[in-house]
Amino acid sequence: MRAALQTCANSLEILGAPEGAYTSTDEVVIRIGEAINVDIKPEDIGISHKLKRKTTKPVIVKFVSHKVKSLLYKARTKLKNVKTSDVFPSYAFASREDQRIFINENLTNYPRELFWKANKMKKDNMITILLYRLFDSTWTMDGKIFVKTSPSGTPVRIYCVEDLDDL
Repeated sequence: MRAALQTCANSLEILGAPEGAYTSTDEVVIRIGEAINVDIKPEDIGISHKLKRKTTKPVIVKFVSHKVKSLLYKARTKLKNVKTSDVFPSYAFASREDQRIFINENLTNYPRELFWKANKMKKDNMITILLYRLFDSTWTMDGKIFVKTSPSGTPVRIYCVEDLDDL
């Protein structure tokens, strides 16, 4: 398990970069860094490539330094104000609504499923918000999953599905 954590520790997934709008996956990482004021140099990137998934093809990047990965990951909240066309202006959007770009940690299967369930519970809860509020926010940091039950609440680390049920 330790080896798996080490290989993912410096890795991020970038979703929303349109196919054909860039010449290399390193370019995607550098451009997104520029868009959110994080200086990423080519030598900061160990390796990057597209992942083959059923629905999308995110770009995965492994950084040489955990520090650079953390800077980009923490600045990801600035992407709320950035559209795909801001980062890739030469890309032609054929009557489609402009997409957003997302940066996620590269999680192994179990944490990915656990985080998905936590997010689903949060979204389902938004429907029943008049009854009670279960989660205010969910996020990952260095492969660990956290939830908050209120804006001023203390973050709780989630280790397994039972932890979600206990909240």
